Amino acid sequence: MRQQHYAYIFIGIVVTILLLPILDIIVDSFYNIDNINLLFQSSIINSLINSLELGLSVATATTLIGISLGILFSKTTLPYSTLWIIILLIPLLIPPYILAYGWYMILGREGILGDLLFGFWGTAWILFSVYLPIPILLTIFYLRQINPKLEEAGLLICSWSCVIWKITLPLIRPAIYFSFLLVFILTISELSVANFLHFDIFPMQSFIQFSAFYDFTTATIYAMPLLVIVIIIAIILKNSPLKFQSYNTLLIFPIKNHYPLTIAIIFLTILIVGVPLWGLISWSSLYDFIEILRKASIPILHSIIYATIGTILLTLFGFISATTLVYKRVKGAGLLEFTLIFLFILSSIVVGIGLIIFWNTPYTNIIYTTPIIIFLGYLSKYLFLTTKIIEIRVSQIPQSLLEMAELTGASYKQILYYIILPLSKESIFISSIIGFIFILRESTITMLVAPAGSTTLPIYTLTQMANGKPSTITSLSILMIFIVIIPIIILIYYIKRKKTKYD
Repeated sequence: MRQQHYAYIFIGIVVTILLLPILDIIVDSFYNIDNINLLFQSSIINSLINSLELGLSVATATTLIGISLGILFSKTTLPYSTLWIIILLIPLLIPPYILAYGWYMILGREGILGDLLFGFWGTAWILFSVYLPIPILLTIFYLRQINPKLEEAGLLICSWSCVIWKITLPLIRPAIYFSFLLVFILTISELSVANFLHFDIFPMQSFIQFSAFYDFTTATIYAMPLLVIVIIIAIILKNSPLKFQSYNTLLIFPIKNHYPLTIAIIFLTILIVGVPLWGLISWSSLYDFIEILRKASIPILHSIIYATIGTILLTLFGFISATTLVYKRVKGAGLLEFTLIFLFILSSIVVGIGLIIFWNTPYTNIIYTTPIIIFLGYLSKYLFLTTKIIEIRVSQIPQSLLEMAELTGASYKQILYYIILPLSKESIFISSIIGFIFILRESTITMLVAPAGSTTLPIYTLTQMANGKPSTITSLSILMIFIVIIPIIILIYYIKRKKTKYD
């Protein structure tokens, strides 16, 4: 009973501080329902169509190629699969506008290629590069849920390609649906790439009304269609089957001649990662890099401090959320799960506007005028990530251990501290690294809600993109990549060390 009491209090806190700002936007829209005709302007409809076309194109391409690569990397004898996964993961972990700027340094603004870059095709390609790891990772995760005996039985009557087509793909159908919907909504919510490449998408309309005209009413009305789409997708994702049972072995299919596939993957990684990074490196210099370290020292310090505090909050709340969702002894667990999914896939612009409207009152200035509001934005956007990473491990803890502890008279706090926490420490560490990386790359929420004097490195970089020298911008971008890569290296080293220890 006490466990339920604590769970209800936690769910109430999360819903109050994270979901109420978005509900405030919805209520405000109903008060201004007379302005709904603003959505039927031709420019608004065109931007909505652009967003849907972009989202469907990127989601389709990433799902088809990502599912194929996920199977190839985890189910075949293709060499260096882990290396390819790590390389392809880089675009997801760095700010996406950095990739766009790297391609701009290569192709420029003029000519046929420049015209392709600035518009639909360039925006679609950058977002494809950014979100391709999502279906790859989801496929690898879902493949671990398949009993290898099912595929072994299939090999008795047909070839391995037939087994993949007839058995493996149907069993990972949830990964296909999940990745498509997730990439779709993340694509139509991403602003920075479309803004830099001058492609008109729907979230930009709300951002312009808010940032340029300070018209909160119109900005709120423009956010409503995106909110409706996000709510529908969040409900679908919440109800999608997701198990955390993992088999120790995978059925591996042999590849007789891996050279054509290896060459194709090398070519893909060069296009996705190598070309834009080369565009940044070729325009930077050691002098500019040293000068940037001096000029951007305060934004760098802010980024590290905010990321550290935000990571602590994300890890703490993620652990409590994970234990609440796994044991599901309270009715509000479903609301908590929906809130986390909903806020994660919601546009950062809508999250930022909601925080401003909700907390910008005379009674809440201690939150609105301090970095606390930034941390609330981080919790809103990324609590889903840390929760799910920890939830995978918590769900694998044998229920018998907890029942035995209860029989000996252990309290819920003791079970949490002496059993669940020690057994989850690895997932807690991994979730903290992932949370730290995503906070470091965050720009939109911070740009909208940060008080004066709270500039972070991504915001400083975006400001320089508007009026700075190319060498300065490329040096800032490289610095941002270095800062993000450091925790990635720590995570890879940790995972490799643990694997070596158990081997």
